[in-house]
Amino acid sequence: MAARTSQFDPFRKFKFRIKINNVLIAGLTKCSALTISVESKEFRSGEMDSFKQKLPGMCSFEAITLEQGVTTDETLMAWATAIANFVKNKGTDAEKTPDDFRKDLDIEIYNLNNVKVKSYRVYNCWPSKYTTVPDLDANSGDVMIQTLVLENEGIQVMAL
Repeated sequence: MAARTSQFDPFRKFKFRIKINNVLIAGLTKCSALTISVESKEFRSGEMDSFKQKLPGMCSFEAITLEQGVTTDETLMAWATAIANFVKNKGTDAEKTPDDFRKDLDIEIYNLNNVKVKSYRVYNCWPSKYTTVPDLDANSGDVMIQTLVLENEGIQVMAL
């Protein structure tokens, strides 16, 4: 039975898919917020001594964190270790350029009826931090989660 939803119902945050260079990444459990920040610059004109104006400055895009259950899929690990090898000048990855490691990320939001309702593209992502093995605890029944932090250079809402 299809979920009964209204056009005014807010979308749920547990219905999403993420693609890296148009390849679906399975098993993702979390994606941090997409945040754009614009620096504020104060400006004071010579004839306006009673207040300061504020002007927009540099725009920045905060890093995005992806969390995925640890499985035999090594897509995220291969990406993170390839850029680390490039930076350390090791192996075949040392011969590549930084552009070889930048990838576009698509975040797709779905409603309760599994219809895509929003889509965002995050440009030129590259791994800046990767946690491949979380804390291990013999007394825990928790699922192992790996974490990938991605720097990026822009966010755009995509047409459906």
